[in-house]
Amino acid sequence: MKLSPFLSESKIFVDFEAKNKLNFFSRCVDAIVKDHPEFDREEVLDLFLKREETMSTGIGKGIAIPHIVYSKCKNHEIYVFKLKNPIDFNALDGKPVSLLFVVIGNEAKSNLIHLQILAKLARLLKKSDFVSKLLSCKTNKEILEIIKEYE
Repeated sequence: MKLSPFLSESKIFVDFEAKNKLNFFSRCVDAIVKDHPEFDREEVLDLFLKREETMSTGIGKGIAIPHIVYSKCKNHEIYVFKLKNPIDFNALDGKPVSLLFVVIGNEAKSNLIHLQILAKLARLLKKSDFVSKLLSCKTNKEILEIIKEYE
């Protein structure tokens, strides 16, 4: 599976500023709702926060993959946030997070596509060269090119 069909330059944010985890989600949801005015900001924010209460999506090595399914989402989408400064995310390894892949899926009878996206991200993010290249990117275009190169 390729990730690029679910991603675009406009969904990638470099030097994104967030003071903490809650502030990140608030600002992240603002960016998503700007793309999708039909989304209810508070519903989307609540879904992310409830997901994080279950278990942190900080997978370690400075990376998090927050993910939700949302009834008003028509297609699966990926947003990438490279933070200006790392934040505490209650990650599994206790390290702060600076790279986030935010996945929003639609409510389907089968969550297969959603799970395939998460599995592909997990496989790619295990590659240290992929992660280090992403972390050195200065533009959203560079991030998209690296993702396309590795997918």
